[in-house]
Amino acid sequence: MSTAAISGHNGSITGPTGMSEVIDWKAEITTREIEATSMGSAGYEEFITGLKGATFNGTCQGTTLPSRGLSAVTLKTKSTGGVTVSGSAIIGRVGITDPVDGRVTYDFDGKFTGSVAIA
Repeated sequence: MSTAAISGHNGSITGPTGMSEVIDWKAEITTREIEATSMGSAGYEEFITGLKGATFNGTCQGTTLPSRGLSAVTLKTKSTGGVTVSGSAIIGRVGITDPVDGRVTYDFDGKFTGSVAIA
């Protein structure tokens, strides 16, 4: 059987300014688990589904500092097909790395606010 793996070289982030040269990104899609164990649980833990959400972080390079604040954000694993995560997000932190013997890079952290579309 041949592999269905894909390469990340066609991935992207669109929306916020300053993210045209993305090096890598990582997204965490979450659903909170609310503990709901009672005396009627026969000694087993029970959970119900809670709030859903997503966070992301990554690294980019270029001459423009990535924007912070609220923005429409789309994360893609490939230019066509693959996985797409999109919605309104707040980029709350941007860090700058400036090594004496290398390129300047920007690390960023963001949180989606409201519904998140995953395709």
